[in-house]
Amino acid sequence: MTSGPKSRSVSPASNVPIDALADTFDVVIRGGPDSFHGFTSRLLLSERRLPVCSPALVAKLQLNEISDLAQHTLLNVTSIPRLWQDWLKQAGAPSLTPTATLTFDHFFLTSQAAIDGLGVTMGPTALIGDEVLAGRLITPFPDISLPAGSYFAYLPAASERDSQTAVFCDWLE
Repeated sequence: MTSGPKSRSVSPASNVPIDALADTFDVVIRGGPDSFHGFTSRLLLSERRLPVCSPALVAKLQLNEISDLAQHTLLNVTSIPRLWQDWLKQAGAPSLTPTATLTFDHFFLTSQAAIDGLGVTMGPTALIGDEVLAGRLITPFPDISLPAGSYFAYLPAASERDSQTAVFCDWLE
């Protein structure tokens, strides 16, 4: 009888603290940076948040200057209610009032609303990249962004040197 490659299992997403996980894992992906006894960390990606909208929207309604946002609908997500306020402050227009606002429960809904031309949303770079590359979204002010979280792979000391784990982390990056 021959044995094949070592079998790997995938666990569903969990927010359980790393040191409280019941099973053993080769890689745990979490926000960070953080430190956990017996684990090393590896940065996978850092992201920023910036305004995005559909090209069709700016074809209908000008969006060349920050002040042009006053003529637009700003799309919000309930989990980060101050995002637009923080961005407008950083952009030098803290008192700007948009024509309207719409608030959605999840970022994916605001993203789809932006793609559909309903307004301008704040997009996390890690989640809007494909939409921007495909031309479904544009970044009218790419030089003004807010920092967002970073994601790390936390590797138990035993799997740190495992070649399959390294290949997996390289693929994630």
